[in-house]
Amino acid sequence: MNSSARVRDDLGYVAGVLRRHDHYRGVPAIYFMWAAITLVGFALPDFAPRSAGPYWLVMGIGGGLLSWWLGVRTARRAGINDHALGQRYARHWVIAGIGYLLAALPLIIGQAPATTGNAAFLLVGGLAYALAGVHLERPLWWIGLLMLLAYVVMVIFQPPYAWTITGAVIALSLAGCGWTAIGSCTPAAS
Repeated sequence: MNSSARVRDDLGYVAGVLRRHDHYRGVPAIYFMWAAITLVGFALPDFAPRSAGPYWLVMGIGGGLLSWWLGVRTARRAGINDHALGQRYARHWVIAGIGYLLAALPLIIGQAPATTGNAAFLLVGGLAYALAGVHLERPLWWIGLLMLLAYVVMVIFQPPYAWTITGAVIALSLAGCGWTAIGSCTPAAS
């Protein structure tokens, strides 16, 4: 390794250590994007149930890839090169994506009725977001708890338009997180 590369790596390490004490709240654009995706996607089971699965397959993967790109871009602009943190984000959300696909399995093979099978997506989402809040970005913890609460309401009470109402609440929460994250786009390694 040449001298300038070593100095750059050392400065990157020092910058990362100093930034660990910042209150990182995430990338605002990612929150706003997922607020829009969630608002539309959660209304689909109530108004166009056959479109919900394809929508989430496309938007889940596409939104995940766009989130990755936005996160990398934001980190680079802030002068951060924390490969380990990026890997932690990637592993977390890939595992969450696998969880969503596995939650779809009983529906795909006809082992669960749509009314109860769809709620499993909220359970997976609630766990994924809450754990991301514990290990990656604190605001996601609250959103995960909202999803878990919505799961309980849907399973026990099955109110009309529950998906639309839940989607609106989660979308507003994500947008609120986006607003609070403005000006705090420096990832802090944990």
